[in-house]
Amino acid sequence: MFGQNEKLKKEIDSLNNQSYEKKIETSGSNIQKYLNNLSAAKKINYPMGIAESYANLSMIYYYKGEYDTGVDYFLKAVDKYKELGEYGKAGGLYGLYGYRFRRQNIPKAIEYMKIGIRMAEKAGAEDELRSLYDNYGVVLEDKGDYDSAFYYYYKSLDMKRKTNDEVGIPYSLNKIAALKSILGDYKGAKVIFDEAYQRRLKLNDKVGIAENLSFYGTFYEMQKDYDNALKYFSEALEVSKEAGYNWLTSNIYNSLAENSKEKNDYKNAFVYLKEHMAYKDSIYNMESTVNRNQLEVQFETNEKEKKILEQRADLAEQRLEIEHKNRFLYGLGFLALLIALTGFMIYRTQKFKNEQLKRENLLKDSLIKVEAENKVQQERLRISRDLHDNIGSQLTFIISSLDNLKFKLQKDNPDAVVRLEEINQFTRNTINELRDTIWAMSKENISFSDLRIRINNFIENAKSAASDIDFKTEISSAIEESHKFSAFEGINLYRLIQEAVNNAVKHSDASEISVKFDKSGDKFRITVSDNGKGIPAEKIGTGNGLDNMKNRILDLGGSLDIDSAPGEGTRLNFSF
Repeated sequence: MFGQNEKLKKEIDSLNNQSYEKKIETSGSNIQKYLNNLSAAKKINYPMGIAESYANLSMIYYYKGEYDTGVDYFLKAVDKYKELGEYGKAGGLYGLYGYRFRRQNIPKAIEYMKIGIRMAEKAGAEDELRSLYDNYGVVLEDKGDYDSAFYYYYKSLDMKRKTNDEVGIPYSLNKIAALKSILGDYKGAKVIFDEAYQRRLKLNDKVGIAENLSFYGTFYEMQKDYDNALKYFSEALEVSKEAGYNWLTSNIYNSLAENSKEKNDYKNAFVYLKEHMAYKDSIYNMESTVNRNQLEVQFETNEKEKKILEQRADLAEQRLEIEHKNRFLYGLGFLALLIALTGFMIYRTQKFKNEQLKRENLLKDSLIKVEAENKVQQERLRISRDLHDNIGSQLTFIISSLDNLKFKLQKDNPDAVVRLEEINQFTRNTINELRDTIWAMSKENISFSDLRIRINNFIENAKSAASDIDFKTEISSAIEESHKFSAFEGINLYRLIQEAVNNAVKHSDASEISVKFDKSGDKFRITVSDNGKGIPAEKIGTGNGLDNMKNRILDLGGSLDIDSAPGEGTRLNFSF
């Protein structure tokens, strides 16, 4: 029996230790193999085999686009690695989980990745650190911290070259080359892209080859060489579809649509866009996000429950110690002293029980509160999902239909095309409003950092629409990035600033618009000002735009002060 178990362990390890490209190249067919591997490891009670199988299933489901299942296996793998004391491997998984948050929530991505890096560095886990440094560089690049991104990319690359990591080296090279392209160093980027591509051809890494061809497409697109861009994206599409890499296939279709549009090939652009939307809907549906958030809540709840159980165990140990002391004191002797000590111990025991009862009640209250918060969050996410799946998909269908109709009418009826474009833009604005609402509803609290990022994105869009206006943003050092607003407060503040800036753009004839955030004690102050033509005294306080802003700030328990005069600009002061 022992010999059979050892043989089975070797078979389990052999599959778990397959190369990365083997695991994801045929991810669909691999799933059943690793599910069988997990069952075999559980059958012989092989903990490391179970943990490794969980980790591999998490990665395979991720590349297949089934994110909720992938996250479920990730959480199981982390728990198992911690149970085995494999903190390096647990750190690697924490980093991977954080990396997958980068498109939804960069601060949360950085939080999880820092946890993973600290765990892996403490454990001296160089294998995990190579990937962690690479992925952390990507998150820093998304944040716009390019110098730090280069630092971690090269740090990972140096480690990989020292250990002759043939599979990992191309990943670091591509990240460095892509960032060089963003910064305009096309000559330096091309040399590095070529080295990465040759290495992947040598390894016959289908997923890697598809990625590199896609990188070439983006490289030429950035230089407006659309013919070469389309050539490489088309080659990348074939390899990506063959490898079953759905996420990359979706992005390539989108790139093909954008480049075809640049060449005025609207017919092919529309076909590629439809394929992109079909892949995107199958991968990035709202339900995956909801399930991932629910699993995260479940994971955090499990951690809290473990701490509660540990505290209860400590309390039980303390009670046993007191009982031992009672027996020891009882055997000391004298009757009078014994009676006094007995009374004293009864008092202490009763006091201890009362304290223990209070602690247990507090713990129960904490659990009830967590469960209530979970239910509220689940309801928020359900409503957000319904808005996204029903209204969002219908508006997207309308936009696609309008684009198709515009394409058909652009020669025969130009006036109709202009009207269709106005309707199209209105629909797109409606989708943006819907996304803002979903963003607020899916959160229990909104940090000032989240609000600032959202406002910066809006102002960047405003810059694109009004290039002749200089936009400025100023934030007082008294405001903490971690300050929390309720979802209701966050969306109202965002709408206030949005409406104030839009009014200034449309009506003020200003050349400069500024948004300033300040705080004194518990009082926030937001000032939106412009150097435009101002508002006549008789018109201050009239109009739907000002009425809407007054109502919003009143809902927050605040006030609006308008300071304006003809020729002297306008200042809207929101205090709350």
